[in-house]
Amino acid sequence: FNIPELMSKVEERTPYIVVAFQECERMNILTSEIKRSLKELDLGLKGELTMTSDMENLQNAIYFDQVPESWTKRAYPSMSGLTGWFADLLNRIKELETWTGDFALPSAVWLAGFFNP
Repeated sequence: FNIPELMSKVEERTPYIVVAFQECERMNILTSEIKRSLKELDLGLKGELTMTSDMENLQNAIYFDQVPESWTKRAYPSMSGLTGWFADLLNRIKELETWTGDFALPSAVWLAGFFNP
């Protein structure tokens, strides 16, 4: 999420808008870590980087359908395996995209979809 662009859309920072920005920032941190770690693992598997213990742990977590520790540190609480967790992540991103599209107060909010409900 491009936070400066989102901020330029908003005239008044209501509590609802502030929560939206916080959720977008947290999602950016999580998705950045996912991208970084997967790119690093890809380079390690290709032989372009030396495999580290973090890369091996990531590889093992993916193999055993577990959410890698480096991701759970930055993510919302969840007991799901990696497959269910990732599907949930995509739903949360979709919800945030809808939410930040026009910042209109919806009739219902998915509270469990927040990082800190």
